[in-house]
Amino acid sequence: MTVRRVCLLAGLGVSLATAGCHQDDLFTPLPPQYTGGAMFARYVSFGNSVTAGFQSFGLNDSLQRLAYPVLLARAMGTQFYYPSLNNPGCPPPITVIFTSPPTRLGGASDTSCALRSVPLPPYLNNVAFPGADVLEVLNSNYGQPQPPASATDAYKLFLLGGRSELQRAREVLPTFVTVWVGNNDVLSAILDTGDAGQAADVTPPAVFATRYNALMDSITSFGSVQGGALIGVVQVTGAPYVSQGRAYAAASASIPTMTVLPNCLAFQQLTATDTAFVYVPFHYGAPIVARAAAGVPDTLDCSNPHVISVPEAVNMISSVAQYNVVIQQAAMARDWLYLDPNLLLQALAATPGAIRPFPAFPPDPNSTAAPFGTALSRDGVHPSASTQKLIAQSLQQAINAKYGSAIPAVP
Repeated sequence: MTVRRVCLLAGLGVSLATAGCHQDDLFTPLPPQYTGGAMFARYVSFGNSVTAGFQSFGLNDSLQRLAYPVLLARAMGTQFYYPSLNNPGCPPPITVIFTSPPTRLGGASDTSCALRSVPLPPYLNNVAFPGADVLEVLNSNYGQPQPPASATDAYKLFLLGGRSELQRAREVLPTFVTVWVGNNDVLSAILDTGDAGQAADVTPPAVFATRYNALMDSITSFGSVQGGALIGVVQVTGAPYVSQGRAYAAASASIPTMTVLPNCLAFQQLTATDTAFVYVPFHYGAPIVARAAAGVPDTLDCSNPHVISVPEAVNMISSVAQYNVVIQQAAMARDWLYLDPNLLLQALAATPGAIRPFPAFPPDPNSTAAPFGTALSRDGVHPSASTQKLIAQSLQQAINAKYGSAIPAVP
């Protein structure tokens, strides 16, 4: 059996010893020929849906090509393989979110999956898969039990052949890594259609710290990594998928048949710059707006469990802040780069039209192309292609500043 054949079987998830695999593909290319280029000879990106290229609650090759690690690797001038999904996707991305169910590319359903493209790449540099939290990036071989089965496990099977991100990354022996995990340790709290914001959807900070440090120790154990960039967790209450209750109250002024109760205006000042509000998830608030706009009286009562209360918001915000302390300390301990994505998002929030605090509902012309703003895709959670590019540009600049390298600009 040839080395190439072994690599293809490993890509399909066949359990094989791969210590000698990929030698013909992985070690032949010369490192990039610019200052510090040797560090980026073999780049691997760990992450979840954002890193994989997920947009508008869908994923396909057209979107994967626009993901920040693909753009960054192209600027680095290094070979970079990702597990390409056939178009129209798995599932195809949403084109109109206001229909029921949302309209997807090609008229497909949310259970449609076009599966992997062939031929398979010899190895994977982008090992991210949608739905991954820190625990799912690990596996039982690293001293951590695996979480219960979930719907997103299909991505782990389709994209990684059922193996963990760490296992796939070890095959590459990366010289440089980016790690952006942790968002899903809190994101479920805004997407929960039963009881949004509940504490059960948020990983306790102490547990997060144990898991994240285990992940970092595992990456360090590769023995090949010369540098890395650790990206912090996003404050998900800033995602326009969860508009503040006061935004609904302001909108009700132009929708006479929609009543917003005063409990939707509650808030709690946390710091001089941070405030926790009542947050209304899109999946709950949008139908109320639609009914009222159609002339059917409806009321937004923010005591409903579908709404994120102020105490729940405080727990989410404070948990993310503690997560990011852990991530920053992990970066400092290794003298790696730490990048806070919330600074970029705050800058976008100050840009008119980039992030809409209240979605653009029909008949607003923005409701199809950019219902949540130009910085977000049509799901109100994942970044648009333009924001993916901004992330790549921010990383390129920060990596060069940290390591004294000369990665060319991301075009």
